[in-house]
Amino acid sequence: MQLSQIYGLQKIKQKLLANVRDNRLPHAQLFLGPEGSGKLGLALALTQYLYCSNKSETDSCGECSSCRKISSHTHPDVHFTFPTVVKSSGKEPVSNDFLEAWRKELQESIYFNTSDWIKNIADDENKKPNITRKETRDIISKLSLKPYEGEAKTLIIWMPEYLAGQSNALLKLIEEPPQKTYFILVAENSDALLATITSRTQLVKIPKYTEEETMAFLQAKYSLDPQKAEQIAYLAEGNFRKAIDLVESVEDNYSEMFRDWMLACYSNNLKTVSSLVDSMHKLGRVQLQIFLTNGLSILRESLLYKTIDNYTIKAEKDQQDFIRKFSGTLNAACIEKSYEQINEVIYHIQRNANAKIAIFNLSLNLRYNFVRKKDA
Repeated sequence: MQLSQIYGLQKIKQKLLANVRDNRLPHAQLFLGPEGSGKLGLALALTQYLYCSNKSETDSCGECSSCRKISSHTHPDVHFTFPTVVKSSGKEPVSNDFLEAWRKELQESIYFNTSDWIKNIADDENKKPNITRKETRDIISKLSLKPYEGEAKTLIIWMPEYLAGQSNALLKLIEEPPQKTYFILVAENSDALLATITSRTQLVKIPKYTEEETMAFLQAKYSLDPQKAEQIAYLAEGNFRKAIDLVESVEDNYSEMFRDWMLACYSNNLKTVSSLVDSMHKLGRVQLQIFLTNGLSILRESLLYKTIDNYTIKAEKDQQDFIRKFSGTLNAACIEKSYEQINEVIYHIQRNANAKIAIFNLSLNLRYNFVRKKDA
């Protein structure tokens, strides 16, 4: 993986490159950042830059033998340690037992979390992940050997929080490593790490992505229209893993469900409203916010179409006919009021309000708006 493939983080990349050029790269670094940040990708890209035989001032070449091996996570001098689980055999596991699954996971995404990983490797998802005592012995054994191909050995420890009581076994190794050995710890929660570990590493803080960066990432990766990218970026809160999950799990029938909901409220069909509220509640809190935010865009376009002559509706084709009819049925004040009420419910759901009650109460308020519009 090349540095150019890691989204954003330009200042951090420049600092790391300068450290390599000036031969000042610390032998032990802690890449600390929230879930869905670029910390793991950055660790992989930095490692590839270190081993590249034809590197430029700004990136690895991506084509030499070392780059190809590191990109496929098969370089003999680059080792990985990560949380594992005991399988049904009861044998104490080490990371090497799961290398094929690890390589596959890295090829698919660099933004996965511990739950994603354990779900992939465990025969029982309720098993507690851990970095075992046997793993620490395995690390010491691997790093005591001379490099096979390059001039240095590198160990990337993903989620060292799971070292727990085994951290002490690595203290001396990190403090006095074999010659030309690099450690990169990739973590999310510094409080779960021993102070003696963090004190022996140079901290590199990886920030969460901004809403604007998330929007640009989604538009580039999925060719989303700006409106939808903005909705999902807002809900993702700087977490690229969450943003990807939101895009790939969004149901295609949200617009249809919104239309059915509006028609049920308009016709005062409380039985259908109740059924739709149950369906909305089953979406889950995050998907429900996307559904309602999608509804806000429909209302906004309805209001603009209602109030601006010759307005061109900015919506998907399957929504445009509904927007024309909806804006013709309601007055501007009714649409504005409904918009405010839906926006308020999104606010309360974000703050853990009872979603089912909030949506049903909103439905009654919308129905009242639609009844009153006849008198306007």
